[in-house]
Amino acid sequence: MAGGDEFLAMGKGNRDALAAILFLAGSTNALDACSTLNSSPWTAESFGGDPEKAASCREYLNHAMGITLAYGLAASVIAKSPYPFYGTVIIDAYLYWLYDRALKRAVASNSTGWTN
Repeated sequence: MAGGDEFLAMGKGNRDALAAILFLAGSTNALDACSTLNSSPWTAESFGGDPEKAASCREYLNHAMGITLAYGLAASVIAKSPYPFYGTVIIDAYLYWLYDRALKRAVASNSTGWTN
């Protein structure tokens, strides 16, 4: 068999296990990319009151999301399964919400660094 037919030929239990692994891989990839390209949400909340730092944080978050969406889509095409993309989209949405919330908190508290 070739071209992903192995996935279809598996028993339901094996397909479910593989789907779970593919979902986890997509979501973990999104977390890994974000932690590689950006600081933590705590850092964004602590320093993001500075408009330039907030813009930089958002730029790197957008890079991470773009990379992971492309990789999640590619993984889904290769695996002939939507689960890598599902995992990516869910975690990217969560990370966007989390960083956006942190940056809004930074503005509200005027948190621009260690001296605040």
